[in-house]
Amino acid sequence: MEGGMTRRKGYAWLTAALATALLVLVFWPDGEHPQPLPANGDTLGLPPAAVAVAHTPANHSHSKEAYPSTRYRKAARPDGEPRSHEEARPHETTVAHAFPRENRRTKVSLNSGDTLDFQQLYNIGPTFARRIVNYRNALGGFVDKRQLMEVYGMDSARYADIAPYIILDSDDVQRMDINSATIDQLKKHPYLDYYQAKAIVRLREKEGLYRTPDDLKRVPIIDQETYNKLSPYITCNSLPNK
Repeated sequence: MEGGMTRRKGYAWLTAALATALLVLVFWPDGEHPQPLPANGDTLGLPPAAVAVAHTPANHSHSKEAYPSTRYRKAARPDGEPRSHEEARPHETTVAHAFPRENRRTKVSLNSGDTLDFQQLYNIGPTFARRIVNYRNALGGFVDKRQLMEVYGMDSARYADIAPYIILDSDDVQRMDINSATIDQLKKHPYLDYYQAKAIVRLREKEGLYRTPDDLKRVPIIDQETYNKLSPYITCNSLPNK
């Protein structure tokens, strides 16, 4: 009699396990993770066999087919060909991608914009914005947008991205008086070195004050290219007596 009761209990447990498995297959939606059943078979009156059935791979799968991920899904190209694994992977969010090019259409004043203004431009971060402002201060202001190519690290691709959104206001340029500037003041300009600055002052001391900025061409080590770049930044406010 004791053996018959044991068999009846075994049949009851097996029936409960099969019923649980059937409910899992019928009522749980596709692609959703079912809540794990307690490991203790006594909970809800279910035997360990029922718990084991509920945790089989058929009902609790972690395969990419059961739970498709954007990272691994191979979306189709416009031409119908499947994308590769790397193409299907979403791009990581970086400073350069945080604000896409099409959303960065703010116009920035080249000579009055601050570092925060320049960061509104595509592909310009805090470091590059500081470089632009520091170089502008050293020059005395920009007179041509193409001078941005002189900023350390600037290349043609980056310049092409930002040039359409730059407003040039060359009226704000600061000029040096070559009749009163010292060697130290002159050599700080990006277009002059120490020897050129010294030659400018020595010629002024030898032959008198400069009458026009063109007189700078008389300095032996100032070539035409240097003069062309420097001319917007010089003046002769202290003119010699006539």
